[in-house]
Amino acid sequence: MSKTEETTPEVAEIAADQQIESVDTATEPQEHSGARVSSAWIALLFSLIACAGVGFAAWFGWHEFQSFTRLTESLGTSVQILSAQVSQLENLKTTTQNLDKQMQRLESEIGRADARNQSVIDRVEVVAEQLAKAQVDTRSSYVLAEAEYLLKLADQRLLIERNPETAVTLMRTAQALLGQLQDGRLLSVRERLAQDLQSLSTIQSVDILGIQAELLALDPVLDDLQLPVRRLAPEEESEATVDVKQWLGELSDFIRIREVNEPIAPLVSASDAGRAREVLRLSLEQIKLALIREDQALFDAGLAQAKRLSMHFFDVTEGAGLKVVTVLGSLEGIRITREIPDAAQGLRALKVYRDALTQERISGAEVKQ
Repeated sequence: MSKTEETTPEVAEIAADQQIESVDTATEPQEHSGARVSSAWIALLFSLIACAGVGFAAWFGWHEFQSFTRLTESLGTSVQILSAQVSQLENLKTTTQNLDKQMQRLESEIGRADARNQSVIDRVEVVAEQLAKAQVDTRSSYVLAEAEYLLKLADQRLLIERNPETAVTLMRTAQALLGQLQDGRLLSVRERLAQDLQSLSTIQSVDILGIQAELLALDPVLDDLQLPVRRLAPEEESEATVDVKQWLGELSDFIRIREVNEPIAPLVSASDAGRAREVLRLSLEQIKLALIREDQALFDAGLAQAKRLSMHFFDVTEGAGLKVVTVLGSLEGIRITREIPDAAQGLRALKVYRDALTQERISGAEVKQ
């Protein structure tokens, strides 16, 4: 029941009282009747205003009650939603804990697997090392011995023959042999050997054998050298010659005057030419010796002496003499000296490696015993 319905009896009672009072007042004197009527109307007006206020208050209270009810229902719905979310969070927390436990279990399994793999790797390395030690006296040892022999030959070529070309070829062969072993412990040896090859590659190449071949080709040419002939200008009569003949008269039969426009070559006897030819041969041998010793001063002196002998004692305008002078002139200015660096680092490193390998094999045999 609403508040408006509850206030209706009260209004009726008030109206009844007012009617009673109006009846009572009707018995009063006529002078008070007008005042009582106005009071009754005022009271009725206040009663109506009070009824309207009570009705408005009842309506407003009912409206607020409905709003509160709706608010309560929405709060209940929110509480239910929050409860569902809380339950979901608890489920997620439980799931997270389970995942953490699984991760820990997987990490422990991975750790055990790594340990097993490391143990397998260690065993494989031990087996590989044992196999390497067992093969010391097999193919690897023979290859190392062959490489060391080639490096020794290369060092001898450099020290004795001073021939870097042959030494480089031998070193490259040794490098290829070491590459067949595929052993990481040989890296330092191969590095030293590569340094030796690089130092030898900077040496200027001199064709010693080619120069010796040209000198050897001159030996049979020396036998064909000819003695120089006197070079005189042809006889030509001039006015001065005619005057001299007239002036000398009869003496012209005993005196002969000739004009020479070139120096007369010295008269060389056959014995002098033979000795000069032998000295020229010795000069060529001196040049060959200078090539072997790489003596630049001796080489230049031998060339100068051979060229001087050829031009002084033999005819160098044509034939064999021209060949000898041409060859000697082509050899002038050639540098035969070369700075040979120390290229035995690879050999020394290989010896150290083989000694260490031998000591390791001996130690392994003692441990087994």
